[in-house]
Amino acid sequence: MKELALKELMRSKEEKRILTGRISGIEDEYYKLKGENISCAIVWYEDIKILIPSTHLGISKINKSMIRGMLGAEIDFIVMEIDTISNIAIASRKDAMELRSKIELPKLKVNDIVKVRILSAGIKHIVVDLFGKEVIIKANNLQHTYILNCKDLYSPGEYLKVRIKELDIQKNIFVLSAKDLIPNPFKNIRKYITEGGEYTGKVIAFPKANSGVVVQLDVTNITCLVRVPARFNNYPHFLDNVLIRITEIKQEKKMLYGYLMRII
Repeated sequence: MKELALKELMRSKEEKRILTGRISGIEDEYYKLKGENISCAIVWYEDIKILIPSTHLGISKINKSMIRGMLGAEIDFIVMEIDTISNIAIASRKDAMELRSKIELPKLKVNDIVKVRILSAGIKHIVVDLFGKEVIIKANNLQHTYILNCKDLYSPGEYLKVRIKELDIQKNIFVLSAKDLIPNPFKNIRKYITEGGEYTGKVIAFPKANSGVVVQLDVTNITCLVRVPARFNNYPHFLDNVLIRITEIKQEKKMLYGYLMRII
């Protein structure tokens, strides 16, 4: 297997072939092509260590924090140098991204459904690899319902099916949506709740732009923006169980409004 892996690595170097692996670590290595210490992402190809310098990762900010966020992510790379004695190779993800995007992106069109790799996850967005192009997908394009923290739902290394909503390669515009491919719970919302009804739920967020709290209903996975009346001496805390009354259902806008009845 080692001999076969070495042959594949050599072909990658000589023929600019794209290989794939997962980032499993970070090391500060003496990078001989630059003559300096540079943080490198580590990818194992069989038992051969692949060093991908941060300068060749194709990321906007070259630091360890960005690499840490990509641990576990599956990436493409092209080998630049290989030492068969030490079983260490130096590779470039940036070169592989440029080649992949040049080949694959022109084939895409709006409304295409494709599978992308998740590279990293933040609180309100994830970053995916769309055939060599890094694209940010915000939380409101991931699911129909409120997402408290994308890190709880998405992890580097996973694959996600998305629909291409906007595409302009020349202007570097790529808008992807995962929620287009999953059922919209608001279509049948009145099956579970009605205006004037009272329901239990759990406080999961405190939106800055609005007064009140966001409550995750127990009866459905939909959340509700809840006003807290002035009569409450104690403001509800995170994860408090509460009883709310629904005051308005805006089905088309995918919004529910209510007010707090009591803290359970």
